Amino acid sequence: MMKYFIVFFISITFQLRAQSPLFWTTIQNPSTQTSRYNDAWFVSPNTGWVCNGVGQVFKTINGGSTWNKQIDNNKSHFRSIVFFDSLNGWVGNVGPGEFGATDSIPLYNTSDGGYTWQPLQAFQGIYPKGVCGMYKVNDSVIVAVGRIRGPAVFLKTTNRGKTWVAKDLNYLVAGLIDVHFWTPDSGIAVGLTNVLHDSSSAVVIETSDGGNSWKINYTTSRKGEHCWKISFPTKNVGYVALQRNSKTPIYFLKTTDRGKTWTDKLFSSSYYFVQGIGFLNDSVGWYGGYSSQTTFKTTDGGNSWSNAGFGYQINRFRFINDTLGYASGRTIYKLSPTQSVGILPSVTDVPQYFDIEQNYPNPFNPSTIIEYNLLTRSKVEIDVYDLLGRHIKNLNNQIETSGKHSISFLAQGVPSGIYFYKLHARPLENAGNDFIEIKKMVLLK
Repeated sequence: MMKYFIVFFISITFQLRAQSPLFWTTIQNPSTQTSRYNDAWFVSPNTGWVCNGVGQVFKTINGGSTWNKQIDNNKSHFRSIVFFDSLNGWVGNVGPGEFGATDSIPLYNTSDGGYTWQPLQAFQGIYPKGVCGMYKVNDSVIVAVGRIRGPAVFLKTTNRGKTWVAKDLNYLVAGLIDVHFWTPDSGIAVGLTNVLHDSSSAVVIETSDGGNSWKINYTTSRKGEHCWKISFPTKNVGYVALQRNSKTPIYFLKTTDRGKTWTDKLFSSSYYFVQGIGFLNDSVGWYGGYSSQTTFKTTDGGNSWSNAGFGYQINRFRFINDTLGYASGRTIYKLSPTQSVGILPSVTDVPQYFDIEQNYPNPFNPSTIIEYNLLTRSKVEIDVYDLLGRHIKNLNNQIETSGKHSISFLAQGVPSGIYFYKLHARPLENAGNDFIEIKKMVLLK
């Protein structure tokens, strides 16, 4: 009788747990820097690290309540981070020419939990220009790929980082952005077919011999898109984000047979600059990106989507277990059971001032997104100028409500070069001084 009671108790406990609601909340922003957090890695529910685009790494030991800065190198743009355990980890830099980075060191390593970091400069094979995505396969193996605008490279260590092999894959694809391995031998990497994004298709490549040889697995038929992040909630079911710098519709990829075949699935007929995708299980997942809109959620494996009401500029989801996860974007977001109703706002989600953000991507070709915050209802003008101060294009000239907004700049017929965009906001409510700010962007054709 006792045996049946225990089984019944476990069953009821599991059902209650499975039915418990989960909420995304905005947690303490690690830094005052206005840079997106590109990746996060946790070795336990409370201990983890995040990295951002201005060369910073932060550590928490209390689930994100507080953060300690460990690296501050504004020459780097850290895009990915992975730890073997609480002491040994790696952070990847995209390298010179990407997003303003000038640091040529592709990987940094720590063996003391992040208190000190050492550059990795010795590779077997080629010297990689930069790293975009990393994945921990097991306690000895990490794989990595880069870069978004090339050259395409695959990196691997099989001895906990003592040595790294770097392989040139530029003969096969133009660039690589993320990677996923099921075993040390079997895996995929995703990226793009052309460094000119409007001419690119999204591409998946595969290996069955640990990365020694690769072949094309799948290529989308559309132009102007490329793969971004990978999410495999189970061994067989996986998803890949498909980013577009402009135009519609927006898709994502799904597999149910461990990447042997892929299906293009529609996400939205409206524009959304998607990047981060993350699934908690086969059915429940989120899709976010570099947009003024919040993240979207699906509960039916991507057949339908609805606004999730949280998270801006999401680049990466990391799930610790079936009730705990973290997302990195404009700040850090945490998925967990909670008694709170809705989302806890932070200064990064609710505009407290007028502000125009750095365009993304930058450098860009042919289009880029400009986001800005309005403290109050205002008459808004956004204009583009060249290096000599000549007016190139007016992007916006209208009255807009307070809150977060975005607009795109399509540089058709505009030559490569350095340009400036200016926001001029004239408050119409709670009248105050006009707000004017100018930022630089680079068009690279």
